[in-house]
Amino acid sequence: MATQYDVPFREEFETFADSVQCLEFRRHGYKSVVVHQEEPFIFYNLNDWKIEEKDRKNFLEEYSKDIFPLVSVMIPTFNRTKFFKEALESVLNQTYRNFEIVVSDDGTNDETEKLIQPYLEKYSCIKYFRNKGFNSHDNWNFLRDYNNPEAEYVNWLMDDDRFAPRKLEIMVEAYINNPDVSLVTSPRKIIDAENKFLGVLDALRLKTNVKINGDEAGRLIFMITNHSYLGVPSNVLIRKNCLRDNDLCWSEDERGFYAMVDVSTWCQLLTKGNAFWCIEPLTEVREHSGRTVHLSYAAFTIAYDRAKLLKKAWEEKVFIRTEQDFKLALNIWIADTAGVLKNACIQNCRTAEVISLEKTLVAMSQALINGYKIELPKLEYSDQDAFTKLS
Repeated sequence: MATQYDVPFREEFETFADSVQCLEFRRHGYKSVVVHQEEPFIFYNLNDWKIEEKDRKNFLEEYSKDIFPLVSVMIPTFNRTKFFKEALESVLNQTYRNFEIVVSDDGTNDETEKLIQPYLEKYSCIKYFRNKGFNSHDNWNFLRDYNNPEAEYVNWLMDDDRFAPRKLEIMVEAYINNPDVSLVTSPRKIIDAENKFLGVLDALRLKTNVKINGDEAGRLIFMITNHSYLGVPSNVLIRKNCLRDNDLCWSEDERGFYAMVDVSTWCQLLTKGNAFWCIEPLTEVREHSGRTVHLSYAAFTIAYDRAKLLKKAWEEKVFIRTEQDFKLALNIWIADTAGVLKNACIQNCRTAEVISLEKTLVAMSQALINGYKIELPKLEYSDQDAFTKLS
């Protein structure tokens, strides 16, 4: 290698000498040139070349920002210091090293703020925002509005979930090798509050990594009971330029009390590209009593929002284009929703959400006899204050 005299050789990265020198050229405003040659200038014995893991880590720590695209990891958190600490460290321990972590804390105490201070002093990649007085929707929407123009990918991480160590590495590589992909996901491990392994949620049960046509992946959301088969927010790595004006969700009315912001986002992304499924579980999702899905009204609001998504897909002829597909998707929704309402009846539950869902079931059923037109009632909430305190 012939090198520039004013670009010093960094001996501490000797194992990666050629790559390091090329990257140092770039940092100094020079270009690296490979001379065309019929015969090699030198011969190198690869048997003598060994890469130590510590050398690889040091190289990636120093030069990842020069080589790999930036990933924004968004963590909304609320009064869960133990879980939050594990979530945060699962990002910091990623083998992929070019990321930023954006934390929005709407907790009612200062425990998370105290916990994160040593991390802020040590890691410049963490951005922490203390948002007192926010409710959970404010917290979520605050992070939705965050937009680092240098970031190519976004991954949400709920404060009670964790990333597997190679999650970002594997998923970014999938994007690099598949420029027509708009979301990358994988099965998810389920753990409890004490980190006990409970099993793996794997809706597709594939034997190898696979790319799925975006239109078919979106259609499948409406054709199976497991509408969240692509995963929860912590699962999916998003290609940011496939979002609508950097906003999550498929339509503009979903910034408030929206129970299916994740599935709506997958729908939006799948209109812009294909899905890539990694068979290795790369996210740990925590099951515990404090999760939103265990709240009394969650099942009713989820069913209602599924109806909104189906209405949009059918009316705009995206994913659901034929009458046959619409009838099939609608019958699946009706069967699932009837089950939700049956459970409410067994439990003698007559909240505003239940009544709203009953009206929605009637409206959706009428679509089968009125030319497939859907007119949804407004979803009413029994306790607005409780809903705004949701976390």
